[in-house]
Amino acid sequence: MKRLLMTSLAILLTCGAALAEPQVEKAAKTEKLAVRTFHFNFKEADKAAAAIKQLISGEGSMSIQPASNSLVVTDRPDNLKQIAQALADFDKAARGFHITVRLISAARVEGSPRLPDELNDLAPSLAMLRYNSYESMGNVDLEGHEGEPGIMEMQNGYRADFRIGEYDQMSDTVKVNDFRLSKLQGPQHDQLTQVLNKTSLNLKLGQTVILGASKGSTSQKALMLVIVARQ
Repeated sequence: MKRLLMTSLAILLTCGAALAEPQVEKAAKTEKLAVRTFHFNFKEADKAAAAIKQLISGEGSMSIQPASNSLVVTDRPDNLKQIAQALADFDKAARGFHITVRLISAARVEGSPRLPDELNDLAPSLAMLRYNSYESMGNVDLEGHEGEPGIMEMQNGYRADFRIGEYDQMSDTVKVNDFRLSKLQGPQHDQLTQVLNKTSLNLKLGQTVILGASKGSTSQKALMLVIVARQ
């Protein structure tokens, strides 16, 4: 009986040690956590939180403080260094961009294809479309920054409206929100008729994007917008 009692006591002590060990490890991990508050001058705290979401460790957490436009982050000190660097790169003044929009008249006609010399740089892209006759209607350049609206007055009464969004460093793209094309109508040319509905674009810097506006999928005529964004 005495031997059985000692054996049972040894088992209980062993189990107690096993149960206590995770508690000690957990406490040790908690002691290693540190807290830092990050204030933002140019960007919004909630967007900063989204930018570092993937960097927060399993033990870490963060809290958005809208009133002070700040972010309180709790995490391991080594991880906080990486987060601090990422937030420093994120919180920078609005980037500037040069946006060029070219307006092209496109048609499907009988006979030989027509492509003016000033559109030769677009020949490979235009060749993939179902039109074979093109005419340049001019181009407009705009210098703008993240968050700013853009208005481009174009030839023949057309106007492009949009808002420059944020630049994404990972994909090297800038977002252009609510891009639309309208035309002045009415007796006094004071009414805008929407030609291209609002759309959002992710423009890779230096890459050409072509949008088309036509009356229908079988229409033999269309307006083509060629958009390029650069820093």
